[in-house]
Amino acid sequence: MRLSLICFTGAGAQLGARLLKELKFSGHECRGFVMEKFLNPFHEANGLEPLKTPLREWTGEQFTARDGLIFIGAAGIAVRAIAPWVKDKRTDPAVVVIDDCGRYSISLLSGHLGGANGLAEETAKITGGIPVITTATDLHGRFAVDNFAKEQGLWMSDMKTAKAVSADVLAGEPVGLFSDFPVMGSLPEGFTQKESCRRNVWITVKRDPEEGGFLKLFLPEGGEVLRLVPRIVILGIGCKKGTGKEQIEAAVGEALSRWNIEPESAAAVATIDIKKEEAGLLSYVRDHGLSFHTYPAGRLLQAEGEFSPSTFVREITGVDNVCERAAVSLAEDLGGGRLMMKKQAGGGVTVAAAVRDWKVKL
Repeated sequence: MRLSLICFTGAGAQLGARLLKELKFSGHECRGFVMEKFLNPFHEANGLEPLKTPLREWTGEQFTARDGLIFIGAAGIAVRAIAPWVKDKRTDPAVVVIDDCGRYSISLLSGHLGGANGLAEETAKITGGIPVITTATDLHGRFAVDNFAKEQGLWMSDMKTAKAVSADVLAGEPVGLFSDFPVMGSLPEGFTQKESCRRNVWITVKRDPEEGGFLKLFLPEGGEVLRLVPRIVILGIGCKKGTGKEQIEAAVGEALSRWNIEPESAAAVATIDIKKEEAGLLSYVRDHGLSFHTYPAGRLLQAEGEFSPSTFVREITGVDNVCERAAVSLAEDLGGGRLMMKKQAGGGVTVAAAVRDWKVKL
């Protein structure tokens, strides 16, 4: 995690220097700050920096730039510092408060999605203190869907429904759990796969339940579905030279919508190597946070499966199909998968999609 810690007392600075060293040793990218009046040569030698801006301003900067904040001092100071910046549990960083004796590490904000619960436990091990976790599902030993999503790297479709699912689990109300992928492990307490319930968790790369599926057939009136989406879809893209990012974006969006594929499931783009410097494609990949992979024609020809051939594409690139073969080639390199969307063409862009082999681990 990218962490920032701040100390408000001399004793806190001593503890902060120790935490800074240990957190860096554990692999975190960490910076430490101390109120300027408490800074001394020992603190500087151990990596602590003086706080040169007002605390409110510093906190606002850290909220957008870091994954987690550690306040060493009184909880009230931390609460007042973060209050103007708290927005949404999906985007707020983890916030942990530690007293300057190191007796307690309190998970204050973004316990599950932000990782504050884990950070409180980690810092408590360093200080020899007690982690203070107040999340209800943790206290009662129940399955927390938001924590599960974070651990598995799943995108959640609706935070309101996620909260309702956790409330049902705590209240003893059954929750349906359905998956389009193989499930490994035991079903969590409170979940069922035998019926569709008032609230249901669906692990899928689809946008909506499809006709003939269990959810579509048996979902009760008013029933809610929380989709957990793994990022395991590979987009194969081909385009004419000079195609702009907007054209690629529109073509991909239309194709995924037509095939009922959730855009958040996309993890990567694959194409032929002669497109490795295509400006519009590179811009699309960068703006959507996708990894980018290119293959020579010879490798694409080795992809296994039935593909939509094009004589024109073969004459230009040396291979009869770029988008389908590229998507499947990357899936093969990542451990296997299958073509789930065949070539869709429009606006000088061709799009296909493959889904990687993947299992749900409960």
